[in-house]
Amino acid sequence: MKRITITILLLATAAGCSTNRSATGGRAAREGNGTVTGIIMLGEGVGPKTGDFCEGLTVKVTHASAPEDVLGDRMVKVSRGRCSYQVAHLPSGGEELQFTVTPSSAWKCDNGTAPTISSAPQSIKLQNWQTLTQDFRVTCEAPAAATSTP
Repeated sequence: MKRITITILLLATAAGCSTNRSATGGRAAREGNGTVTGIIMLGEGVGPKTGDFCEGLTVKVTHASAPEDVLGDRMVKVSRGRCSYQVAHLPSGGEELQFTVTPSSAWKCDNGTAPTISSAPQSIKLQNWQTLTQDFRVTCEAPAAATSTP
């Protein structure tokens, strides 16, 4: 009787674990222990810098072979007058990942140009339990001076 009870308990536990993995829609296979974190500072002439000005900022990590599949748990918030972000539970172990940061469409430059973000890395590889820190600055480029030809 004891053997039957233990066998049933083991089978139920295995079935429960199997069900939980399939309920996540395959995400469990992509989850990992890597993290990307950092800050994004708005330079002079970029605004608005009031309220939740980080709301439209997009921070995205995808697998190189599936760029439409966004990975990890993302968080972006206002912190100390800048945007703080963290993307956790990323695949690690040397898989090539694509990392992109896109400015908020609400951000405008005083000089009329569109704001740009300093060199965001195109691809990253995280080792097991690695936290990669990437900081960026949003700037406004001066409009090109018009040149005239005689």
